Amino acid sequence: MAKKAIQKILNFQNAKTSKGESKMVKTGIIYFAPNTIASDINICPMATAGCIKACLYTAGRGGFNTTQTARIKKTRLYLADKQFFIQRLEKEIGNAYKASQKKGFQLAIRINGTSDLSVESWGVMEKFPDVAFYDYTKVTARMTKFLAGKMPSNYHLTFSLSEDNKETALKVLANGGNVAVVFRKNKKEAYPENHWGYPVIDGDADDLRFMDDKGVIVGLRQKGKATKDTLGFVQVYKRPENLAA
Repeated sequence: MAKKAIQKILNFQNAKTSKGESKMVKTGIIYFAPNTIASDINICPMATAGCIKACLYTAGRGGFNTTQTARIKKTRLYLADKQFFIQRLEKEIGNAYKASQKKGFQLAIRINGTSDLSVESWGVMEKFPDVAFYDYTKVTARMTKFLAGKMPSNYHLTFSLSEDNKETALKVLANGGNVAVVFRKNKKEAYPENHWGYPVIDGDADDLRFMDDKGVIVGLRQKGKATKDTLGFVQVYKRPENLAA
């Protein structure tokens, strides 16, 4: 692996995370090649058929071969030399933190943009106590640890619903955690006010999950390949005009 060929690890140009700048938060995110695209090691250990098929990995600029190639190289670098990768990540976070401070922004970092690695064990978050780290996860053990207060204090997790983990999602909500749910809706339609008896917030407004209230469902509109989901990954709800039906 030619380490010099790897470009920056953190991406600050994502359309979704950039929405947080209106709240004075600058967000960096890492896009790996998910699942087993880069190697036989699955970096999304709880990926289901539904989420694999609906994955946003190829959405937007991710659809370009050059972007996918870069993400594969980045993933293989991490797998081949984790220590080097983490050192480089820490350097980028340090530089981004200084730049954010100069402009009056808070810095947020989402490491698992297209992965579900146990990044809390890397020791990175403890070195940057003023940086907000956050991720989505389908790994029950990670979410349970977060809800028990056993994660770094500056790390926030939101559980992700798939077609086969509703029971776990309900337990997360009952314990004050948040669950991201992909709904079938168009841009003009509102999210349901409640789902499963829990309030729904608009997760498309920004990606600042660490600022969300506790015990809420984070509504996300289906995008990309998720629009063709037939496996139950995308949730369908009765719109207000059909409640009497």
